[in-house]
Amino acid sequence: MAAGNNDKRSSDRKRLLLVLVSESVDILLEMAPLLDHIVILLPQPALDSLPSWLTDAFTVIKGGQHAGGTTANQLVLLADGVYLELIAFVGTDEGRRAHRWGAEPEGHVIDWALSLAGESVDAVDKQFSGVQKQVAAAGVGLEYKDLVAGGRTRPDGEVLKWATSAPADTASSTDLVGVLPFWCLDRTPRRLRVPYEDNDGTLAQHPSQAAGVSSVTLRVADAALRDRLRKAYDAVLPRTAEDEWSVSAPTPVSGGRVAHLHLGLAEGDAATVAAGRRGSIELGLFTDGKPGTVGGYLVDGWRFEIKLEN
Repeated sequence: MAAGNNDKRSSDRKRLLLVLVSESVDILLEMAPLLDHIVILLPQPALDSLPSWLTDAFTVIKGGQHAGGTTANQLVLLADGVYLELIAFVGTDEGRRAHRWGAEPEGHVIDWALSLAGESVDAVDKQFSGVQKQVAAAGVGLEYKDLVAGGRTRPDGEVLKWATSAPADTASSTDLVGVLPFWCLDRTPRRLRVPYEDNDGTLAQHPSQAAGVSSVTLRVADAALRDRLRKAYDAVLPRTAEDEWSVSAPTPVSGGRVAHLHLGLAEGDAATVAAGRRGSIELGLFTDGKPGTVGGYLVDGWRFEIKLEN
């Protein structure tokens, strides 16, 4: 009789384990995070009059001023549905100091965003709740805050609305800018915010033949932080190699090319950039043309570069 009870308890435990594993897999599948955009901070004069090395390589469209009037942007739309946000502070010094990007260095990639697709706002919010739970369950003291409403008005008067969530370090109660992506979830149709398919896709065609994001390389100065980030990224993105994860785009790039996140320790110039910050970010783009580098100066003393690769 006792043996029979033990067998039953063992069988029940196995069934419970299978249910828990299945639920965890379902959450990961439902998330399906998508690379949304890359944030590049410029001084306001550079945003108002973009350097020729940038406009010779990319088609740039007007963005608009964000709600609150602290920042404004222009956009480089890519055919994979991701975009580069060229952003500058245009409001008061007080507004900048209060902004989570206020202390970030101009002339650099400072942050990047993921998004989620769903049939409704409620469905997307449910997916994001799963993201929060998965990251918290990683047990490394990192979390995603609750969603905060945001928006901006396009030059044509179209009002865009979204909600964002920033990552935070629960141990220090500080934001983590750049080392974990923030989330940008649309409240109005995404095609209004990212019109990369408008005009037969011509807004996403570039002299450099850039087609989409190929890589986001994150270099952190702290090995302990890197180890924590590994577990956080494992909670939301599929790992493809040691310190490498794949990140899907809204529209696949031709040839089955997929963007990847790379995580490493900062060395040399990257270590200098990371000093006083959590890390630095490097960007690579797929091109249908000749591989190489697009680069120049957005601020004095620092050359900004984007890799172009096939």
